[in-house]
Amino acid sequence: MSSGEVTSSSSTFRARAYSRIANSGRVRTVLLLCCCLIAALCGVVSADEGEYVPVWGLGANGPVSSVAVTHDGSTIVASADSVVYVLDQQGNVLWKASVGGRVNSVGISPEGSRIGVAADKLYLYDGEGGLLWTEKTTFVYRSVDLSSNGMYVAAGCDNGAVYIFDRNKKQLWDYDMGTDSYDLAISENGRRIAIGCDNQGVYLLNSREGESWSYGTGKLVRGIDLTPDGRFVAAGSVDRCLYLSTGEGEHLWKYPVGDAVVSTALTNEADRIFAASGKTIHVLDRTGAEVQKIALKGRAESVAVTPEGSFLVVGGGEGDRSIRLFTNDPDLIETWNPPEAAINETEPSANVTVGVTVPPEPGNTSTGMAGVSADAREEVPITSRVYGWVENIISLLFEPQENFLA
Repeated sequence: MSSGEVTSSSSTFRARAYSRIANSGRVRTVLLLCCCLIAALCGVVSADEGEYVPVWGLGANGPVSSVAVTHDGSTIVASADSVVYVLDQQGNVLWKASVGGRVNSVGISPEGSRIGVAADKLYLYDGEGGLLWTEKTTFVYRSVDLSSNGMYVAAGCDNGAVYIFDRNKKQLWDYDMGTDSYDLAISENGRRIAIGCDNQGVYLLNSREGESWSYGTGKLVRGIDLTPDGRFVAAGSVDRCLYLSTGEGEHLWKYPVGDAVVSTALTNEADRIFAASGKTIHVLDRTGAEVQKIALKGRAESVAVTPEGSFLVVGGGEGDRSIRLFTNDPDLIETWNPPEAAINETEPSANVTVGVTVPPEPGNTSTGMAGVSADAREEVPITSRVYGWVENIISLLFEPQENFLA
């Protein structure tokens, strides 16, 4: 394995270059945030535009540790304990499979032809549920993600290694991070891999080349996501902050939330960034302003979104235990007949009531979603947005650990 340790003179040069980039980018970001703050004070920012409303929910047999969705939103993958569920866009269970241990992560290729599962082994299924292959080591797989058509399968192990396999199980590359990786994401073309690690680091690797850049958050990093083109990286840390960077290593901002961030997702161009934290899904825009909060009765465990942002999938943990679909296009709700059954005969209850920040359409006080109340909502007024922008500007004064060494 190649080493994940940053000790070479070229790495030092890269760190200095990154520092210059980040400093100039920070100035630009602060200026942008100031402009947005001024706009908010002038009352030109709408608090309702593009907010997410619930479509359906299904109770699960345990905390939903991981969710993933195809680019068109037609297929959803979720895991609870040792079971993997594959659902269609209407919430019908297409198939499910039990594996040999607790599932830590699931991934699906952008078009849905391959599904990866990280557990006691690395599992690869086809879209119809056929098991194609498994890969076993003496360690546990913590994370998995797939590029287009499943051509590349990236997986992280708790021995500190990150592997890339092709769709036929051939190992193409491995990299020793020197620490456990908790989450990873791969770009659509398989060239970039973002990793969140136990040693508090956020890393970006170039396939078969090694580390491009890294920075430290001060606490272990649980949530990572990449835009399909690899241009933006979202990271969530136990330090209770959400981070946004470019794929070139420019740190744009960090946003403080109330609890540890355990899962992240982002849309194309980072127009929307999502963080699962405590009992809330935080929704931010590219400037780092919080535009919506989606409140769960229980723990928010996992989150995934389609690249254009039309469909948001949320996995609930203890106190919720559900798989939920949201949309930012309320007109789509009326075309569906949401299911009211629960997977594994675990009925949704009052514990899975969801509060959202957008009211129902006039004359429509119910989404038809089992166990979900569209009336229970938590408003995010413009004053809260302004406060968020101020917090963001202040947080930018505290730089990430740019001299962070693994």
